[in-house]
Amino acid sequence: MARFLAGFGLASALWGGVLLAVFQGWIALPSEEPEAVEAPPPEEVEVAEDEPTSSMRRRRPRRRPTGSDEVTRTPTGEATTGDDLGENDPRGLDVEGAGGEEQLRSSEIEEGIDRVFPRIRRCLVLVPGDGDASGRLTLKMRIAGSGRVTRVQLRGPAAVTTGEPGDCIQTAVRSMQLRSFDGPDMFVDYPIDLS
Repeated sequence: MARFLAGFGLASALWGGVLLAVFQGWIALPSEEPEAVEAPPPEEVEVAEDEPTSSMRRRRPRRRPTGSDEVTRTPTGEATTGDDLGENDPRGLDVEGAGGEEQLRSSEIEEGIDRVFPRIRRCLVLVPGDGDASGRLTLKMRIAGSGRVTRVQLRGPAAVTTGEPGDCIQTAVRSMQLRSFDGPDMFVDYPIDLS
């Protein structure tokens, strides 16, 4: 019985000390419902790599530009952009009419591209300075019987085929005028080696 009373007295003293510490503010009790604190949005930081580091020195974060100051990154790799050429679309055949099977000769297509090539070359000036403009650019075209290029697709280096350079090249190719022919639409792939 003496042990029981000694234990009870010790437990009472401990609990009394805890209560005193709580009321004095030395110990904070967890609340039943935590206060909702809205966390600030995380900031993107880059670590400056040009600064020397040591075990006692922390790196300063370098903030990324935001808003209108944001730096755009030049796309890399290969990309295909432009129109769906509709190569698998059904084509009509005028059985009773005088619909022919005429097509343009490759030399005629070559001459047409030669006429717009200076415009295509000027479009390459729009490639950002850090963009890789080397490799093979393939101009894929759908040419109607009227001799107009109705759809254009570009395949090649992403820095050339996307964004402002790609839009410029597509516009230049669409401006190409060839002679009219009596036949179905033609699908032409024209490769250009960029160096």
